[in-house]
Amino acid sequence: MQVNELKLKHFRNYDQETFIFDPHINILIGNNAQGKTNVLEAIYLLSTTRSFRTHKIKELIQFESEFGFVEGQVESNKHDYDMRVVVSKQGKKAFINRKDIARTSDYIGYLNAILFVPEDLSLVKGSPSARRQLLDQEISKISPIYMYNITKYHKLLKERNAFLKMLKEQHKEGDLYLDVLSEQLAELSADLIKRRMDFVALLNEMSGTMYDYLSADEKLTVSYHTSYKEISKEAILAKYHKTYKRDIIYMSTVDGLHKDDLKFQLNNNDASLYASQGQQRSIVLAIKTALLEIVKKEIGEYPILLLDDVLSELDDQRKMKMMNLIDHKVQTFITTTSIEGMQHASIAKAKKIKISHGNKEDI
Repeated sequence: MQVNELKLKHFRNYDQETFIFDPHINILIGNNAQGKTNVLEAIYLLSTTRSFRTHKIKELIQFESEFGFVEGQVESNKHDYDMRVVVSKQGKKAFINRKDIARTSDYIGYLNAILFVPEDLSLVKGSPSARRQLLDQEISKISPIYMYNITKYHKLLKERNAFLKMLKEQHKEGDLYLDVLSEQLAELSADLIKRRMDFVALLNEMSGTMYDYLSADEKLTVSYHTSYKEISKEAILAKYHKTYKRDIIYMSTVDGLHKDDLKFQLNNNDASLYASQGQQRSIVLAIKTALLEIVKKEIGEYPILLLDDVLSELDDQRKMKMMNLIDHKVQTFITTTSIEGMQHASIAKAKKIKISHGNKEDI
């Protein structure tokens, strides 16, 4: 899977620009605030229809423009696709081969991308919501059913919480509609948790292998933690029933997969408590490279890899080992202010593009 060409128009600080990429390593070089990350954001938008930097669509559109778009020529399993995402103040639209794609779940998967940003290095000791987001994003890329169900789950959860608030305001303990909402959530929860657990089992296997390569003296274990002892619609619904009064008091669904977490252990010790900064970086690096292998296993080809100013956060040994893991396997896009100190052979052969004030120059 690869992006051969990328066109930007009225996107961020780009008026109009076309990039021709190498199938292996592409390095975007330039000072800060010149537009390097905007290119990665454009590719990510092309992949997911979302930005990894903002929820506000208007921020993606060049100043004083009414619309913007990103368009890519994508090669996947020897098929070529023309992919486009148009953003305007009215919203966004996605197209494949010039055909309007109404549902995001029908669009996701044509271009799979794994993103690695400096903020990911806080994944181990960061908030559980960041780890849940990682799970939901990565499973959705390979499972349209999961994407559909997790979206439906959050809509129902919002509806249930609003109804709980109304019940408290009216001093009621529950009614038939709360039962209906709870049953629907329980059915979705059983399916989603099982899919999460299957994915984490695969992630544990793959990331363990990667971590062993990065830090051979320790064993990494990744596990899924849920509040449910039994994963079935009936068991989850029974727990909802037991907590009706508490949920009404708090006007919120206290338990659920929206509170579950991903845990990391090194030699059976909780990494969130004991891992050093170097160990945390190795864990995240192992997770990200494992995700590449999982996508390959599930869909038959590697995704593309987006590295936004990450290599500067890694020491020389981790840089070299990461490049070894992706060399000649994954089309990779790297942003950096300088390539000094990057000694890997693939860096010397990489396509290098200088970015300055929203303009590019091949070097």
